[in-house]
Amino acid sequence: MRQGFSLIELIIIILVMSIIMAIAFPPMDNCLANYRLHSECLQLQQYIRLVSQEALVKDCDNYYILLYFNQDKYKIVAPLDNGNVMMVLLPDDVDLAFSNFPYNRINFSAKGKPVTGGCIRLESKKTGKMQYVIVAAITGRTRISDKPPMSNEVY
Repeated sequence: MRQGFSLIELIIIILVMSIIMAIAFPPMDNCLANYRLHSECLQLQQYIRLVSQEALVKDCDNYYILLYFNQDKYKIVAPLDNGNVMMVLLPDDVDLAFSNFPYNRINFSAKGKPVTGGCIRLESKKTGKMQYVIVAAITGRTRISDKPPMSNEVY
């Protein structure tokens, strides 16, 4: 009657588990990188909505979001809140890659709508996956997409 495992059996089990983990870890790491990318897109989308609502509530057209591509960050400016400025720095593995907003700045009217529509592309440095935050000027609605907006799509 046996009551345990031999040292050889434990070493074999640890070896097998190590091989399984070595195979499973890279796809899991890519999954986490894609999750961080999507999370940052959601956060940017929420900030766009927040600034839009603040501009509407305060009836002010000096609210804007300024994008810094070379530093992978953006600045939120709310002038009526005592010159309140907030910098949002993206994680190291997320790249602020592209925007078609004039001067990389999303301006908001006193009615809370973006002055112009456009899109912002964020990219995972680890997986190369891209996601777009698309802003419609007519309605002020935002959405996130894995595909770039169509060239004939109205922002």
